[in-house]
Amino acid sequence: FSLHKTMSPRHQSPLFLLLSVLVAPGCAFQVLRAAPALPRAAALLSASKPALPAVTKAYTLSGLATGAAWTACSCVALSSHPNAAIDAVCGLRHNLLTIAQAYALPLPLIWAVASALRSAAAAGWDRLSSATYRRLNLALFTSSAWLCAAAVCMPAFAYGYDMYPAALKAAAGAAHGLTALLCAGVWVRTVEPTRSGHYMPRLVRGLAGSLATLAPKSASDDPEAASSRDGRSELALCAALFAWFAVLPVVSPFPMATVPAILGKRMSRAYSAWTWLAACVCYVLKDAAERGRSSASTFATLRKGLAAGSLAHLLVVALKLVGVDGGGLLLPGRGLWTFYANFVAVPFTAGASVAMHALAAFATTCSEVGEEK
Repeated sequence: FSLHKTMSPRHQSPLFLLLSVLVAPGCAFQVLRAAPALPRAAALLSASKPALPAVTKAYTLSGLATGAAWTACSCVALSSHPNAAIDAVCGLRHNLLTIAQAYALPLPLIWAVASALRSAAAAGWDRLSSATYRRLNLALFTSSAWLCAAAVCMPAFAYGYDMYPAALKAAAGAAHGLTALLCAGVWVRTVEPTRSGHYMPRLVRGLAGSLATLAPKSASDDPEAASSRDGRSELALCAALFAWFAVLPVVSPFPMATVPAILGKRMSRAYSAWTWLAACVCYVLKDAAERGRSSASTFATLRKGLAAGSLAHLLVVALKLVGVDGGGLLLPGRGLWTFYANFVAVPFTAGASVAMHALAAFATTCSEVGEEK
């Protein structure tokens, strides 16, 4: 946890940390592959179909720990402002709305992803080895690694603010770090390395293939066509938008970096982990729609989590726009322009982020889900 203090300013930038997180999977998977602490023991290899109670419990605990760590970090960082003058103006109502914004999408999303992975573990290694759960493991690994770095090295992600006590940094970092290790370990157990013996080529090819196949298969501009009603087109667009908005805060200066999280300079960049996880969930749901599998329990759970998170996010944004926080578009006062200056300074980008969440809510609640094939 003292690494951040020894890093040069160039190495403390969010862009450098993003590159580190992108490279980390290959390094982590190589270590896990070689480490005797992760044996391909006979107890795990003797049968592929029976349930995995230990892995199931691990996913349950990791989901709870991830949600608790994000909840605690958000509460500490957003319950007051480090600038005394700004903090004196904000007040309890503003702080509560901001904390609600931080919880809106992440908590339903981590519940859905952890529940899907837990159900797969209950079915055995065969289920976890399918492409759906490999993607979810990689997505949660990447998000957890980013959140771990954001908790331990908060100033690098929060415009120099350092608001977490040492105990919270250690606890949140451990929660996110152990979740990342769990997902990496399960992923390594369910795939084979390339002929060179490394996992990085597989990761690169998988990412490139996902980008190349992002466009929905058999898409139609006929609203009555089956391929239009199952939501694959909307989910493909949502996957692209969420992925873009996951990268945007990392590579952009403020005020642009505050979108789509609307959490100011303290947590908008850390929030990119959740936007990335939402992008991966949208891709998984798109793939399920293309295969006629949208009615399966895993995808029903993921739809519920993404729908609840998107709708909750939109609700909090609507409250801010209306003006419940000291005035806005409908209620008298200047609260919207005073408290959310970064958000209103980039109206096109802010509007696109609102449209993205609205499209995600539409795709997960209004699409037709046929019988499982």
